[in-house]
Amino acid sequence: MHHICRLSLVAGLLTPFRASAQDIPPYVPANPLLASRSALYAQPFISAGVGTQLRFVADYYNAVEVAQSPGPFPRQTIFDAEVLQADLWVTRDVSRRVFLVADLPIRGGYDGFLDGFLNWYHKALGLSVPARDQLPENVFQWSFVLPDSNVDRVKPGTFIGDLRTGVGIRFGRAQLVASVTLPTATLGTDGWTRHVVGTSIALTDELLRNSRVVIDASASAGFTPTHGALSRYQRSTFASALVSGKWRFAGQQAVFSSVWIQSSNWKNTRFTAVDDPEVILDFGFLLHLKRHWPELQLGMTQDLLPRGPAMDVGFTAGLRW
Repeated sequence: MHHICRLSLVAGLLTPFRASAQDIPPYVPANPLLASRSALYAQPFISAGVGTQLRFVADYYNAVEVAQSPGPFPRQTIFDAEVLQADLWVTRDVSRRVFLVADLPIRGGYDGFLDGFLNWYHKALGLSVPARDQLPENVFQWSFVLPDSNVDRVKPGTFIGDLRTGVGIRFGRAQLVASVTLPTATLGTDGWTRHVVGTSIALTDELLRNSRVVIDASASAGFTPTHGALSRYQRSTFASALVSGKWRFAGQQAVFSSVWIQSSNWKNTRFTAVDDPEVILDFGFLLHLKRHWPELQLGMTQDLLPRGPAMDVGFTAGLRW
């Protein structure tokens, strides 16, 4: 039944469709520590358009982290994986001011294949990644020791994530988007999805928009109930902020960048990479290679904070119609 509802919602939005203005892409956190708790995501301003707008974005991350808790009896956490995040975004204007938005997510976690290349890349640049040197190449591992339990996550493979649906209202140069994520994931194990309904509301303002430059800023808040065996370590209320920009440097070719800050999703684990807020940089190119071709998105994503290895590097490719 979940699959029928999900497909019916997307199919109902698909016809007709036509691309509109060259907006800055949204960003959804790929780190499962965030994705399994908060429903917040970065949503720049969505320009009014005729019909349905489609955007498909796929991110592939190499993640590596080995960290210890402070104190006389340190505990260890290890996260070594490659992570897939693919999103089919569908937006449709109901009127000039009101629009609908939906996101059908595909997710995955794997042993991977990039470790050897990234080791060579880091050595060529003279960068030291001690966590990568400690772990075997291309082997999945996610484990951490909490004060009351030892946790080992299994490799999930590829699965459908939590469907997002929402409604937005434009107020001149500002917009308000309220969305919910539904527990529609085809994966039953913990650690990768929320398993409960998550909520998000985001207020975005166009600080600047002209023929070459766009700058957006937004603030978001959300609530996701705690659940499961680790509920005592979970936060239920979340906040985030976004600053994003785009510069059209030639014809319809542009570069974009988004800096996204999110409050902590977890508490009292005493692992910095788990308990601290996240700062993420998403950047790349928006390219129109031919007149009637879809817009091509190419980019990268980097975790700036917490300091230390985590989602080491992410590569992005996307299309927008």
